[in-house]
Amino acid sequence: MMDIEEITIEEFKKDIYNRYIQIFPRVERREWTKIELSYQKNKEKFYKIVVKDVIIGFFMLEKLDKAHPYYLEYFAIFDEFQNQGYGSKALQILIDKKVKDEDLIAEMDKVDKNDLNTVRRSKFYEKLGFKKIDSEYLLYKAFYTPIVYTKSNEIIKEKYDKIFFDYYNYNCGENSIKANCRIIK
Repeated sequence: MMDIEEITIEEFKKDIYNRYIQIFPRVERREWTKIELSYQKNKEKFYKIVVKDVIIGFFMLEKLDKAHPYYLEYFAIFDEFQNQGYGSKALQILIDKKVKDEDLIAEMDKVDKNDLNTVRRSKFYEKLGFKKIDSEYLLYKAFYTPIVYTKSNEIIKEKYDKIFFDYYNYNCGENSIKANCRIIK
């Protein structure tokens, strides 16, 4: 049986951090000191994904305040457990147990029809009910598409663009974001 369990930053560092730095390229990772600060301010939560007492993946989930939706900052199922349905189940558990009736935002690599991974990732999120926001971001030399899990039928691009950049400014600093990030579409 699968479950997700909230863990402390100490548990994250001991049990998961090395996998995090192996999975995510340097340009996509946050500095450890910024992760710690966000955790200390109670904005960052860590969740391990567990099957039969084995950690198979993790989530890093942020919430700036009550006015902002949850932000799925990092989500990974470890390679040896992929393509077994665990990702879908884990994300559904996260939505049901933690997010509940609130919105959940994330971003994914821009879909490139020549890159099967981007196509599969897009279908994965769509299958779970995520909707693409009609935007495209250039973040630190990589193109991303913002997505949202919401019960609302109305997705206002400008609203979500602002929300995403609130998170980016918080996590990376306004000067870094001004220099390295912009809305392309």
